Amino acid sequence: MDRFRKSFSDYSSLAVTAFVIICLLLIKDTGTAAAIRWLAAVFSVSFFLHPYFPKGRMNYLDEGFGLCFGTGLFLGFYLAWTLSALGLCEFGDIVIFASLAVLAAGGFVYKKATGSAYVTKEEFIRFFRGFAIFAVIFLAFFWIIGFNPSVDPGTENYMDFGFMQAIYRQKAAFPDDIWMSGTKLNYYFLGQSAAVYLCRLALTTPEYGYNMMLATFSGMVFLMVFEIVSGVSSVLLKDFPHKDRCVAAGGIFGGSLAAFAANTHWIVYGVLMKGLQVILGTSPSYSYWFPDGTVYINTATGDPDNGKNEFPAYSVVLGDLHAHVINLIFVLPLLAILFGTCFSDKEPEEKNALKKRIYALALISLLLAFYKGSNYWDFAIYYVITGAVIVFCDLKTYGRKLYAILRIAAEAIGVTAASVIFALPFTLNFVKMESGAALCEKHSPAGKLAVLWLIPVAAAVCLMVFLYTEKKDGGQVMPVCRTGLLAFSLCTIGLVAVPEFVYVKDIYEGDNSRFNTMFKLTYQAFTLFAIIAGILFVYLLYRRVMDSDSSLVKSLLIASAVIGVLSVSYLPYAINQWYGNVFAAERRQGISSLECLRPDDVYGFEMEAYDVLMQDERKNINIVEASGDSYSHESALSVYTGACTPAGWYVHEWMWHNDPEPIRDRAERVTYFYTAGNEEYCRNFIKLYEIDYILVGPAEVSRYPVNINGFYKLGDVCLSEIWQDNELALIKVDRSRL
Repeated sequence: MDRFRKSFSDYSSLAVTAFVIICLLLIKDTGTAAAIRWLAAVFSVSFFLHPYFPKGRMNYLDEGFGLCFGTGLFLGFYLAWTLSALGLCEFGDIVIFASLAVLAAGGFVYKKATGSAYVTKEEFIRFFRGFAIFAVIFLAFFWIIGFNPSVDPGTENYMDFGFMQAIYRQKAAFPDDIWMSGTKLNYYFLGQSAAVYLCRLALTTPEYGYNMMLATFSGMVFLMVFEIVSGVSSVLLKDFPHKDRCVAAGGIFGGSLAAFAANTHWIVYGVLMKGLQVILGTSPSYSYWFPDGTVYINTATGDPDNGKNEFPAYSVVLGDLHAHVINLIFVLPLLAILFGTCFSDKEPEEKNALKKRIYALALISLLLAFYKGSNYWDFAIYYVITGAVIVFCDLKTYGRKLYAILRIAAEAIGVTAASVIFALPFTLNFVKMESGAALCEKHSPAGKLAVLWLIPVAAAVCLMVFLYTEKKDGGQVMPVCRTGLLAFSLCTIGLVAVPEFVYVKDIYEGDNSRFNTMFKLTYQAFTLFAIIAGILFVYLLYRRVMDSDSSLVKSLLIASAVIGVLSVSYLPYAINQWYGNVFAAERRQGISSLECLRPDDVYGFEMEAYDVLMQDERKNINIVEASGDSYSHESALSVYTGACTPAGWYVHEWMWHNDPEPIRDRAERVTYFYTAGNEEYCRNFIKLYEIDYILVGPAEVSRYPVNINGFYKLGDVCLSEIWQDNELALIKVDRSRL
């Protein structure tokens, strides 16, 4: 019987994966084939580049499939991107596939040279389990996103999709700015570039890859946090009965909180208040809208200023693939590498211990350098966390001796210098847009901070109290791991506290001065608190096993489970609000970000224009279209196609260049181009901005009193249509008429 159970367990992951593929084939979706290739690409990156992920002392129940993917995708992408940034090649298929092949060969050679097996049967079985878990989550979100897949001008996914489309079309390490043609994009776009890297590996385009990257994000955040929680817990606590089951349960708990849960505003106002109203029979004071917990601190409710508190589940439901979101896939591997290399009682006696330490720190330095181009906030956050964990752990391991101080100093200098050097290909071509830091004059209401953060902070404090009151004689807790978690917990609490005292200045002043600082810091805090909560859950299970009569432990376990379930209940609620009934298959539109726009009265003409521009094989083309405000439908064709327009999304361009004048001047010129009817002006405008196509679509005739006499004779009409008594057209510029 035991042999049968083991055999069944060995092949269960294969059965689950086969089930996922069958489901994908049964779904009527134009992106089905792309989805299967996408899964193959994810598995290939994780499996063939797994030798590059240093596990340290961590014991991963699935061999770290998700963390291997994050590390592998980063290394493959950064190699290809750097070669392109240095001007050695374009950022296209050849360098992307070559980077994967070269790194895979290097990993194989390394394994052979060290005399270790590339992968054992047992390791592969565990590894494939991780892939099967990911595939199930990917399938679920592939299905859900298909009910509302279009890029939405009311959110920043419009911008993120435009970045991906421009990078894909231009095959450029530094793409031209789609909303300020003739200039390079001056924003943190490397996360979207990494998504394009995966698109090309999967032989698909951003039209499908954007939404599949969202599904990948959900699966990977769950899996990576699961792996970190279970890995840290396996080191933190020595052997005890049912240890594997306990660390797995804690991993599921932490992973679910990170990927699927809301902040505690949902529990208070979306569950408890609503439940109380039902019990009392009173009419609801308001209907909970799923973004409510992200804008709880708000002047509209009488607060002194506006704050932002997002979390991954909200990001995915909204379809947001912005810098702070996508970079989480690359942040979590850094934490795993950091914990794996620091959580050790003594310096390992093995021959290559120092080499492994240097490699781990070099990889951390590379990741920190990458953050400077993907989400600079994460560089600042994880530079501090890395330093804190290393300092606490090294002092615990070696004591307050000169050797320990010199070691810490050498590592600090090395990591800092390496992160600066590795980032040079990006930073030398980028102008920072922040204007320094300032002390906060406004603060969040204490009651609202308590609603949002009291439970997570209490969980961190509770874990530390338990770990530091563990009996020393015969205690199960590893001291250096406990010390490292103390540093980690303090830094996590600090992410919530910092925006109450200091903020980074940008163009959003006044009531929004702290908005971005709070937004970016607390987004990371939410995920890190999920890791802490998962480890606490494991510890409570451990105490339950070792001391079954403890009423405190029983109460805390029940409370944790209830809070976890209530938090995760947010996801189906939010999905229903944004996507509607996801069990009504006839409503599903498909995974394509653009195909569902074709039947629309407004978008339909733009999609016809999209077809024309996508048939133009030039990598860089310039169009003129309405100069849109941020979060508006204007400047849409540049988003869909990756073509560039002279002016678009006014406030964002102002922020990226830290100056409103350039975009204001261009917007005024675009207005005059459409309205003046001056052929000579239009001719000079086309020459100045090297315009290839002129769009007169619904957005243009709605924004301007269009006078086509200025430009109608300067090209050939590709498309024409009457819309609400207005003449629409796409005109291809004829250079001979200029």
